[in-house]
Amino acid sequence: MKVSIVIPTLNEEKLIQATLSSIRSQETNHEIELIVVDSYSEDRTVDIAKEFADKILFAPPGIIAVARNKGSMESKGEIIVSAGADSIYDKHWIEELIAPIEKGKAVATAGKLLPMDGNLVENVFAEYILNPIQFFTFSFGMPYAGGDNMAFSRKAFLNVGGFRTDLVTSEDLDLLKRLRKVGRISYCSKAVAIVSMRRVKKWGYAKYLYFHSTNFLKMQFSGKAHSTYEPIR
Repeated sequence: MKVSIVIPTLNEEKLIQATLSSIRSQETNHEIELIVVDSYSEDRTVDIAKEFADKILFAPPGIIAVARNKGSMESKGEIIVSAGADSIYDKHWIEELIAPIEKGKAVATAGKLLPMDGNLVENVFAEYILNPIQFFTFSFGMPYAGGDNMAFSRKAFLNVGGFRTDLVTSEDLDLLKRLRKVGRISYCSKAVAIVSMRRVKKWGYAKYLYFHSTNFLKMQFSGKAHSTYEPIR
């Protein structure tokens, strides 16, 4: 089975090599199609990506959903994986993330997010608060997840019309919400992504938690999201 991994990028030269290397080091028997969708980076992102990617596409900057959608629509895999350009993936990540879809038990999945170079507070919060919260939101049909660590069947993705490209943020939550209408979605705690903490460090804990908590609730109950999401590099 072919698995397409789609990664949107914008000026990611600091972390993109480590990200793509971790994906190419996956322990899997599946055929991997690695697609980078760049929003006209002005640094060495594309040059670095050429060493790893099977395909490099381009999308206008400003709305990450546009890049995610373009890469997903032009992919060839039966399963599409949405990943991030500033994350490091455990070597068993892909196998754990796609297993429920491959076995026909789910149409979409999302995995665990852990902090990169996190301090004690951040590590404890991610493992013992965020992880259980994610599990329970999936159990109650209101999934909280990140676009840096999720997968979906191509058939289901096309069935619901792909990512909403009018959303500046929460395109990942919106997609899962719509996919839930056509099949089961699962949380895979063993599918681990180590994500950059740059936004937390730039915004601070209070702003970060407030933004994402209110964004989650807004999406779940109104189908809308915050209208701005500043790029942090």
